[in-house]
Amino acid sequence: MELFYGIFMVIVFIIAIMLSYKTFEFTKTMWKFKNRKKDGSEDKDFKYFD
Repeated sequence: MELFYGIFMVIVFIIAIMLSYKTFEFTKTMWKFKNRKKDGSEDKDFKYFD
């Protein structure tokens, strides 16, 4: 029984690490989007958000 609990905890830990990485990646992208130049020269980098 403790083996299943250990495996479950490892899986939850891996999922938490993956979600943390994706959150950091998204936050970094949105920070760049928020602080982009106002003349539109960087808008080609953010076509995904249009």
